[in-house]
Amino acid sequence: INSVLTALPLFYLSFFKAPSAVLKRLISIQRNFLWGGGAEGKKIAWVAWDHICVPRKQGGLGIKAIKDFNRALLIKWKWLLFHQSDYLWSRILTSKYKGWRGLEENSHKQTHSYWW
Repeated sequence: INSVLTALPLFYLSFFKAPSAVLKRLISIQRNFLWGGGAEGKKIAWVAWDHICVPRKQGGLGIKAIKDFNRALLIKWKWLLFHQSDYLWSRILTSKYKGWRGLEENSHKQTHSYWW
């Protein structure tokens, strides 16, 4: 179940800061998949969603919280940008955006993607 619920948005979440409307929709899709809701109507959620997102070792199902997962994936790229500064992709982004801060500031414009 975990792989199905997290695999679809994984690629996009690793490159873009997802808008809150998109995050809400993804969570809704996950909940409907898990609880069986959809065209038939809403089903009863027997366990709070926050508990579902708790790691298995702590008693949850280990489903990743989409918003936190999105942030973690973007921070991973930030870490790589600092620690792989001699790589071509890192030099291009640093040159174009003057480092990570410039990249974050430019990503809020509608004409820019998070990376380009």
